[in-house]
Amino acid sequence: MSKLAWITLGTMAATGGAVVGASFVYRRQRALAGGGTSPTDPSPEPSIPAPKPSSLEPLQWDGGGGLPGPADVKGDLTRNWGRTPLDLRPLLLLAEEASGIAGAARILAIVGVRESRFVPTAHNGDAPGEEAERNASWKAYQQNKARNPPLAFGEEAAAFGSGGLFGALAPYLLWTGVQELGDKAPLLRSDPRIMFVPRVATFAALVFLARLLKNYEVQDLPDIKVGWGSVSLLKGEGRGGETYQNIRNNFVADASTLGIDLADAATIPPRLSAENWPGVAKVFDRIVGKLPSPRAIS
Repeated sequence: MSKLAWITLGTMAATGGAVVGASFVYRRQRALAGGGTSPTDPSPEPSIPAPKPSSLEPLQWDGGGGLPGPADVKGDLTRNWGRTPLDLRPLLLLAEEASGIAGAARILAIVGVRESRFVPTAHNGDAPGEEAERNASWKAYQQNKARNPPLAFGEEAAAFGSGGLFGALAPYLLWTGVQELGDKAPLLRSDPRIMFVPRVATFAALVFLARLLKNYEVQDLPDIKVGWGSVSLLKGEGRGGETYQNIRNNFVADASTLGIDLADAATIPPRLSAENWPGVAKVFDRIVGKLPSPRAIS
């Protein structure tokens, strides 16, 4: 796993030795932002081409705005954050305020522990032993490209794997918002490496969170992380099984390790609601605003 450490968000990775490492075994079935869920498929994993070396090189992003600061949010940046990096808290709180989903900030922080250890450039799929991640992104692209708007970097996304703060599969991240905006969704023409921009990763995570809360039976807070892994585990025989329970247990453990109290109803309601979701376009404008432009690092 390549992690081009971003120093201002490196505190957790440097000091959180007890934090459980990122776990990606469930993402094979995930649909973070695509047209539906990726079904469990017993067939062999497809043979996929290796990503082009140029598609994995780091990029500099210009004109997209940096992280928000305390002045950009209204809520509390000190209560019940545990060891969430200070620089990241305003972004997560801005996400909560923009989405209308009370409690979203701390829940996203807990998700970020396991998915990236708060390293924005976490990339899963570019190293030996991570073929499963590229298989997952390739399958996600092949199974959904016919029913979703075309991606300008479709083949690159298919071979990319997953990454960013919240462990998004590349094709699904680029299809974020298609359910509401169709071919006007904002990331359709983006390079998959845009997932390494924290504002973009957070926007995509919010859209998925809203879809999860609106369309699936999310009974409590740990169910959110179950759906993050695979929405199929929230229905039918999936609910209550070993994988379902393991994900729930890991979520609770991650919250404890991070130092976030799931029972603090003042910052995290017992059940999250997307009833006040303002729509993808408004959330994009508030969180991202203008997409940054990629530039090769010289």
